[in-house]
Amino acid sequence: MADVAETTGPWYEPRLLVDPGAAARTALFCHAAGFTGLVWRSCATRLSTPLRVATPDLRGHGGAPPLAEGAGWGAFADDALAAAGALGPGPLIGVGHSLGGTALLLAEARAPGTFDLLVCFEPILATRDDPAFAEAAARRRAVFPSRAEARARYSARPPLSLLAPEVLDDYVDSGFADDPGGGVRLRCDPAVEARLFRTATSCPWRGALPLVRCPVVLLRGAESVVVAREPLAAACAELPAGRLRDVPGLDHLGPLVRPGAFAEVLDGVFAEHGVPGGGAVPG
Repeated sequence: MADVAETTGPWYEPRLLVDPGAAARTALFCHAAGFTGLVWRSCATRLSTPLRVATPDLRGHGGAPPLAEGAGWGAFADDALAAAGALGPGPLIGVGHSLGGTALLLAEARAPGTFDLLVCFEPILATRDDPAFAEAAARRRAVFPSRAEARARYSARPPLSLLAPEVLDDYVDSGFADDPGGGVRLRCDPAVEARLFRTATSCPWRGALPLVRCPVVLLRGAESVVVAREPLAAACAELPAGRLRDVPGLDHLGPLVRPGAFAEVLDGVFAEHGVPGGGAVPG
């Protein structure tokens, strides 16, 4: 397992999760709605491909500023581009989960050449308009007496109880801030998370996809009930260099539930695209 490094700086400066040295390729990992960049640590440290892995907190999440009222999904493209710029010159690999995958696609469309490979697991491109997701997010409890009590509650209730234990630990550590009134408060306000679900269908991805000319691998969890295959395949067809693959045994939270298995999938994708040190492609 690679060493874990941490950095501090402006909010848009991504946190380094793995840094094997200057000779390694650099990858920017972007998180799903409601989470933080740190939840990628368990997956990133299991990669066999030597990568310098960094991850930002997107607007309204973790240590990033609040998401402005009325801001669209383009704000997350801004965040991805700011994080990419902080990593220095040269094309990057981008890996995104859900909201994070969409943010990377929008970012590359806005600034072509920022990335030379994108791997997006269940990006929010062609999701159904189901108010249940927003309603569930809005009902989330925002304040707990302590991080320990938040973790105990989450570990007893799905879907967060399904997360790998170390991923849940990283989420609780980075997803809460000390509350002035006592206890801890979610950094991603439940109302903000609910707004993201409500506005998903208005995300401007349709006009962006034809502008994304780097290779893109869209991954879908074969057990997912969030992203259906047919509309995702139709979206993939809009990408000049897109390819869609189903990942057996994973649902929408797959990278957080089975981070080791997802790391193996990523190693296979990297090997297919000539990233030095990439592992064997899973059959």
